Amino acid sequence: MTASRTTYGSGTMVIEQPEPLDPYIRRGPGALMAHLTASADALRNLRSETHQVLTDAGVTEDSAHIAQLALSELVGNAVRACGDGVPLIVDVHVGAEDVLVGVTDPEPTRLPRTASPVLGNTDAESGRGLDILRLLCKSVDVEVTGICKQVRCLITLA
Repeated sequence: MTASRTTYGSGTMVIEQPEPLDPYIRRGPGALMAHLTASADALRNLRSETHQVLTDAGVTEDSAHIAQLALSELVGNAVRACGDGVPLIVDVHVGAEDVLVGVTDPEPTRLPRTASPVLGNTDAESGRGLDILRLLCKSVDVEVTGICKQVRCLITLA
């Protein structure tokens, strides 16, 4: 608990506030939704939670690892587009034949780009992630609104 003190007149009132929940994660059968401020710790926790939700739903280790990779790449792209500490919404859902991993960020104008020539370049330090996801996933798509964008990966269950 954090306390903030406010002074009114001659007395002091103490308002107890709970520690912020970051990330705020909701889990259900084969589903996870998280609201978070992007950080290494939040991503580490979210990757672990994602793996647990997927394996609890019967998803194979291979598909769960691809989903974790997709999650890491999409969060990393959002941080590159928006900066450290960006608020994100992450959702993971297991369907009958696939797993959907989506990351929503508040920057609709900075879209992820592929850098196909980089994929085969062993000297490149970045630019491969989205292309790798396109190879591993059934689809990768972007939905843009006036106030945000959501990038989604659809992973075929193995």
